[in-house]
Amino acid sequence: MKTSILLILLIALPGAPCARAATNQLESLTLEQALEMAERRQPQLAEARALVEAAAGRAQQAGAFPNPEAIVGAQQVPFSSDSSNQREYVTGIAQPIPLGARLGKAREAEMLEREVRVRGLEVTRRDLRKHVHSAFATALYQEKAFETQSHIARSVEKVAATTKARMDAGDAVPHDLARIEIEFARAKVEVQRSQSLREQAMLGLAAAIGDSRLSVKSLAASLDTTFEIPTLESLAASLSAQPEFALADANVRASNARIDLAKAERIPDVKVEALYHRLEATKENTFDIGLSIPLPLFNRNQGKLREARAEVAAAEARSRRTENELNLRLRESYAQLTSALAASRALQTEILPRAETVLKSAESRYAAGDTSLADVLPVRRDWAAIQLSHLESLRDVMQAWAQVSGYLKSP
Repeated sequence: MKTSILLILLIALPGAPCARAATNQLESLTLEQALEMAERRQPQLAEARALVEAAAGRAQQAGAFPNPEAIVGAQQVPFSSDSSNQREYVTGIAQPIPLGARLGKAREAEMLEREVRVRGLEVTRRDLRKHVHSAFATALYQEKAFETQSHIARSVEKVAATTKARMDAGDAVPHDLARIEIEFARAKVEVQRSQSLREQAMLGLAAAIGDSRLSVKSLAASLDTTFEIPTLESLAASLSAQPEFALADANVRASNARIDLAKAERIPDVKVEALYHRLEATKENTFDIGLSIPLPLFNRNQGKLREARAEVAAAEARSRRTENELNLRLRESYAQLTSALAASRALQTEILPRAETVLKSAESRYAAGDTSLADVLPVRRDWAAIQLSHLESLRDVMQAWAQVSGYLKSP
C-alpha cells in the first residue's frame, strides 16, 4: 500500500508544474479579456486599493475620542520610619476633552484624503486600460507582421521554384537563381526577426496585464477594426468628467480641510481630573477634581496653518496644470488618430489593390518568360513594404484610439 502511494506521488509531482504552466498559457486572448485580467492581476491597482483602505483607517482613527488616563499615586511619603505618618494616597482618572470641533475637523480631513486616494485609483485604472490597450495593439501588430513575413517568404519561395524551372528549361541563367535564393534567405531572416519581435510583444502584453509569468500564445482580434470616431468638440466637452479633474478637485478640498483642522488645533485640549484622596493621618477619604488647560503662548500652530495654506495654493495650481495637460493630450491624441486613419484608408483603398495588381502582372509575365528576374524583384520588394506599412498604419490607429477612447465618458 505504501509503495502504491509513493508511486502515485512520484507520478503526480512532476505533473504539477506542467499543470500550472498550462493554466498560464493563453490562447486567442481578446482585448476585453486582457483588460479584465489586468483589473485582477495588476499590482499597481492592488497597491492603489490598499492605499484607499489605509486612508479609510486613518479617517476612522482621526475621529476617535481620546482614551482616559488612570492615575495612581502617593504623596508625602517619608524617607524614614521615624517621620510622622503624613502619607496620602491618590487614585482616579483624567479625561482629555478636545475643544473646537478638532475631532470632527480631523475626521473630515482624513475622509477627504481617502477621496483623493479613490480618485487616484480611478486615474490609475484608466491609465492602466490605456497601457494594456496599447500593449495589445503592439502585440497584435507583431503577430500580424509575423504572418505577413511568413506569407512573403512563401511567395518568394514560389518565385525561386519558378526560376529553377526556367533555368532547367534553359530560359534562365544560374545568376538569376542565385539572386532569388539570396532574396529567399533574406525573407527567412525577416521571418525569424519578426517571430522574435512577436514573442517580445507578447511578453510586454503579459507585463502590462500584471503577470509576467503569463504565456500569451495568440490573440483574437483584428487590426482593421471599424469604430465610430467622436468629434473633437464632444470629447473636449467631456473633459470635466475625466478622473484627473476629480482628483485635482479632491486635492483642493482636502487641502482646505487641512486649513480648518490647523485652525481647530490652535484651541488646546482640556484635561479634567477626578481623584479619590486618602488622608492616612486622619483616616479621612476626600475627593479632588482638577482642570488642566494648556496656555498657547509659544505654539499657536502658525507654522502648520501656513503650511496648509501653501498646500491649497499648490493644489489649485496643480488643478490648472491638469486642465492644460488634459487639453493638450486630447488634441495631440486626436490629431494622431485622424492622421493614422487617413494613412490607413489611403493604403487600404488606393495603394494595396494597385500593388497587388502590379505584383500579379509582373509574376505572370515572369512565369511566362516575358520578363527577367530583375524586373520582378523590385516589384516584390515594393509590395512587401506596402503590406508592412499597412499593418503599421493599423497599429498606429489602434494605439491612437487607445488614447482617445480614454476621454469618452464610457471608454
